Amino acid sequence: MVCLGNPLTGRDAGAPLIGPVLTRDEPRGPDDWPDVDPQPVPEFDESLIPLDAPLSPLAKVFLGGGVALARQLNQSVPDIPNLDELKGREALAMLHESIGHLFPGLKRS
Repeated sequence: MVCLGNPLTGRDAGAPLIGPVLTRDEPRGPDDWPDVDPQPVPEFDESLIPLDAPLSPLAKVFLGGGVALARQLNQSVPDIPNLDELKGREALAMLHESIGHLFPGLKRS
């Protein structure tokens, strides 16, 4: 059994292993796989973004991740100014420009 490391707490140390539940001697055939119904993704509501406010810490991370993804995909990405001075409107425009084609729900109509 593979272990990710030492238990973090006494509760972790006393918990039963889950490996035996996830391990089968033979894999199930495709006819026996469960049906999976994904939940619909809600519409992107741009009005929830404070366009004239500085970015929250989470928004800074999201923007950084989006820009890193765009660069990895060889997309044109504008230079990011000081994140502490960047407002929601500017960050949203950068995301639209650099990775909007990957996420059609973010595209402006």
